Amino acid sequence: MATDRGCLLVKLHHSVVGLPDRLLVRPDGSVAFLEFKRPGQKPTKIQAYWHKRLRGMGQRVEVVYTAARFYRLLTTAT
Repeated sequence: MATDRGCLLVKLHHSVVGLPDRLLVRPDGSVAFLEFKRPGQKPTKIQAYWHKRLRGMGQRVEVVYTAARFYRLLTTAT
């Protein structure tokens, strides 16, 4: 779905516990870290720590609960 929209979606393989699952790079040059969760599930404390730290560094972090939300991130301007 991401490549169909001209986006690059990279699964992050890392040794740092809590970093977001994916990195989304959009054709407009914007970048977002994505954390995928089931509806009703919340980020863990270590995930929340990294989300806050990344946001403090000026990075966009999104917690994605639904396919519709993911689609909007692929198709709408930031």
